Amino acid sequence: MAIAITLNEYLDKEHVHFEHVEHRRTQTSLDSSRSAHLPAARVSKAVVLQDDDGEYLMASLPANKRVSLPEVDNLMGKNYHLVSERKLQDLFPDCVKGAIPAIGRAYQMPMLVDDSLLTAEPVYIESGDHENLLKLNSTEYAKLVAKAPHGNIQGANMGAPRLWERSSRDRWL
Repeated sequence: MAIAITLNEYLDKEHVHFEHVEHRRTQTSLDSSRSAHLPAARVSKAVVLQDDDGEYLMASLPANKRVSLPEVDNLMGKNYHLVSERKLQDLFPDCVKGAIPAIGRAYQMPMLVDDSLLTAEPVYIESGDHENLLKLNSTEYAKLVAKAPHGNIQGANMGAPRLWERSSRDRWL
């Protein structure tokens, strides 16, 4: 699978242009960014949340960051928790486990976008499998998330120890 059917149909309907970026098989968005030699700050990952009333929300943030639930709660005015892996398979049946595209509207799911992705050029999203990313220029990405609320929803860094972060920080400038 190169691109999830639901996502492909949505992007076609919205006339969104994108490029495929192939990489070795990975398990996370952060690993995908490393495998494709891309800055993790430009690779958007989807974190699916559920509020106390059972409503879903897709949080989209850089692959190297954890979502800050207190920030999400504050921005949205509700209390959220992470959705289980089992439930994710029901919500995204055409996606491989752990490869959810960070475009909520394709799956009729409200979305909250981290501010940093609104200034990234370009933005990469999961395609629905673990071997491809989709590259979107900032104009195309902005079109897809134009109606989504946004804010700083980043929590702690993921993946790399502090020493690695300090030693490689200048690599992406």
